[in-house]
Amino acid sequence: MSRKSEAKKARRRKRLAARGPRFVSVEDDGLLVDDVITSRGWEFDVEFSTDEMVTWYYPASVLDTDDEAVETVTRIWLTEDEQWHVILVGSGADGIDYVFSAESLLENLETIEAYRAGDALPDFE
Repeated sequence: MSRKSEAKKARRRKRLAARGPRFVSVEDDGLLVDDVITSRGWEFDVEFSTDEMVTWYYPASVLDTDDEAVETVTRIWLTEDEQWHVILVGSGADGIDYVFSAESLLENLETIEAYRAGDALPDFE
């Protein structure tokens, strides 16, 4: 990759990191969802966040695999239409894209965090 391309990519990452949490405007009981999930160990993912969505991943769920078709970590992402999506670690191309409201996401967060690849799929409220 050229120096110019690398510099452009670095500027984009810096810009997204700076504005990421401000994009998350959905509040639940006065707390931003971003504040809740990051305080529980979720990490904002600058590399995969875009102008249309922001995403976080749960490092505690990591799966070591060389299969690029398998999700190696549980992810949450928020779209512009304020829908919260979750894909669980170990999901393949046919994996379920769970969609939550902010309130429902927070209610199910413990179940989402507890899931590990190979477990029975959770039954969300």
